Amino acid sequence: MSQKIHIAQSDLGLGVFAKVPIEPRETIFYLTGKLICFEDAVAAVEGEYTIQVGVDRYIDPRSPSPARYLNHSCSPNAGFVDEIRLIALRQIRPGEEIRFDYSTTMLERYWELDCRCDSPQCRGRIRDFDLLPMALQRHYLRLGVVQDFILKEAASVAGLVSQAA
Repeated sequence: MSQKIHIAQSDLGLGVFAKVPIEPRETIFYLTGKLICFEDAVAAVEGEYTIQVGVDRYIDPRSPSPARYLNHSCSPNAGFVDEIRLIALRQIRPGEEIRFDYSTTMLERYWELDCRCDSPQCRGRIRDFDLLPMALQRHYLRLGVVQDFILKEAASVAGLVSQAA
């Protein structure tokens, strides 16, 4: 396990917690695991732990990968850049749970979850990125924590819409 983090009990089961102060934009860890396709992610006994990194590509972060224990927040303090690098979005204090917004890695119209993050900004439901409110989409885009495949899909759809007009 990293010098920066440890796995401990959270209000949502096990979670990833900071051992030391983590500065904004600092790398927390890299996502590791087996690369699988959508069908394999759906078939996986613990498929809900997979993280989408492409249109038909998921990483199955089996233990000891800390990504297996990342919980969601509608007010995240971390996010993925470069598909697999988890960074801090703001300073994270020692003992603070590290959480990211699952929606920033979702675009498949399959998984949805009731949200239990208890954030004041809680949306109540975790859904695909393109179903988030536009202001929140823009916020995550400015932070740079939206998976590249989502950006490419959105650009493709926007291109089709502008061509049809």
